[in-house]
Amino acid sequence: MKYNKFIIKNHRAIDGPLEINIKKNKLVPLIGANESGKTTILQAIFAFDYANDKEYEGRHLKELRNFYNPQDKNPAIIEAEISIRKIDFLNCISDDTLRTKYADLPTFSEITISRNLDTKDYSISIIENVEDGKVIAKDIVSRLPYIIYNDDFIERPKNEIPIPEKTTELYGWLGIYERAFNKINSSVFDIIKEPEENIKLGILSDVEAEINKTLIKEWGKISLDDGSCLSIKLQLENNNTLKVQIVEKKGNTDRFFRIEERSKGFLWFFNFVMKIKYNPKANGSNNDIIYLLDEPGSYLHSVAQERLCHMIKNISNKDGKVIYCTHTHHLLDPKYIPTKYIYIVQKDKNKKNIELSKITEVKTDVKKMSELQPVYEALGVADWDFFTQKQKIILVEGIHDKYALEVFLRKQLTGYIIMPCVNAESIYNNLPRMIAYNKKYIAIWDNDDEGKEYYQKAKRSFGKIEENKMLLLPNLKKKRKVRMEEMFESNDLKKLALFLEMPENSSYSNIMTSIICSSDETIEKCLDIVSSETKDNFNELFNMINSVYSSSQKPLKAESEMVGV
Repeated sequence: MKYNKFIIKNHRAIDGPLEINIKKNKLVPLIGANESGKTTILQAIFAFDYANDKEYEGRHLKELRNFYNPQDKNPAIIEAEISIRKIDFLNCISDDTLRTKYADLPTFSEITISRNLDTKDYSISIIENVEDGKVIAKDIVSRLPYIIYNDDFIERPKNEIPIPEKTTELYGWLGIYERAFNKINSSVFDIIKEPEENIKLGILSDVEAEINKTLIKEWGKISLDDGSCLSIKLQLENNNTLKVQIVEKKGNTDRFFRIEERSKGFLWFFNFVMKIKYNPKANGSNNDIIYLLDEPGSYLHSVAQERLCHMIKNISNKDGKVIYCTHTHHLLDPKYIPTKYIYIVQKDKNKKNIELSKITEVKTDVKKMSELQPVYEALGVADWDFFTQKQKIILVEGIHDKYALEVFLRKQLTGYIIMPCVNAESIYNNLPRMIAYNKKYIAIWDNDDEGKEYYQKAKRSFGKIEENKMLLLPNLKKKRKVRMEEMFESNDLKKLALFLEMPENSSYSNIMTSIICSSDETIEKCLDIVSSETKDNFNELFNMINSVYSSSQKPLKAESEMVGV
């Protein structure tokens, strides 16, 4: 069982229906101006699962009416479309009588569960009886993947966690540490019941090692300092409180700190990692957990944010589905974030209703020169902010050409940023700024009539020095035209479509989009599927790209590391 999409209606400033589809998109960035409604969307999704009702003191369940339209008294509704087989549906029902009553339902593969946030009750699309629907829906929701919300602006990690005498419903930080104890086959309740002091210390030491193994390893990936000098220390006070400290090693000595005495960046990261690795809901598939990240890494340095962007991509590949909102372009690195799945959040023209638009549907304020231009305008940044002076930039005619190079030359072009323009003309129009800002670039046009026209025009306009940075796609078989899709031999796109379980006649653009959003394992299989002729075409293109820089820097990769070799 897993979530396919969420639909929000009448929730605060969302009239709706506002839909977030995560069936294929495992990574969904939401961008927009302050007060555009990004947090409202995340909190609405978080409110769907009743297991979260006590989190954050229930703030996400309060003040649900639209203050811009107070006359509207319709209830806030959150719907979730869920993939579930009939046999799993019946197995979820805890009441034997209800299970028998609905055993003869027609076969299905999807259902919709709605939650009324005013009454907190559920209903199910295939159950007409209201009371039955309430009971069965809660049974199903309890077994669905966990929905985790992370917002460092309203919650801080706790230094002391009270442990009740009796086992209770676990949530919040008590639930998080309980999961860490579970990892070593123990429980937080074991240490308050254990009479032997040395046994207690041994359990606490094992949990420390478990958490430090994860926490310090992950912190070291993004920290600009030596992350390995930090660790956590657990103690039991008064036999009823778990005390957490941060230990910093200075040479041969240790220094102890309360958690809140560390940097805001570390506080956010501690909160982030602990919730991801030790979420307190044991049920549901870990591969389909929904992570809602509200302005992740806001307190981190820009370099650390870029590293966090890569980490978020890995989480979506391995651990679950990530929906996050951000104001920073560092968390929208085109190397990791599929541009097509960025959503723009904005108020309507009356500033009363929150709307959501795919980046491909947003009109730009000025003439569009890049597929990323709606992102620049939504964030209020210049396009140059996406590229450092040292990065090498490849300009291509469109977003799907960018995806093709990032997949089929993924190992060779690790040192490059690929900038998707809109067409052949927009590559030409971007070149003056590349030259003016002294960017290390290479422009690649399709080898068709339009591409040749602007390739020749660019050579005439910008002179011999810049001409050496301009290429047409290779044409090894002397075809009349070679666009990026013609780099694939005739049957390869069909083979890729079938492997991806797409219609055989799927377009080049749809196939490239599907591949770029896939796991690393799937991408590697796609590389194996294509023919040697297709690999030769991309390898030849790489040779052409590499030769542009060969006079000024070392070659990027040895020939043995090229596609399919």
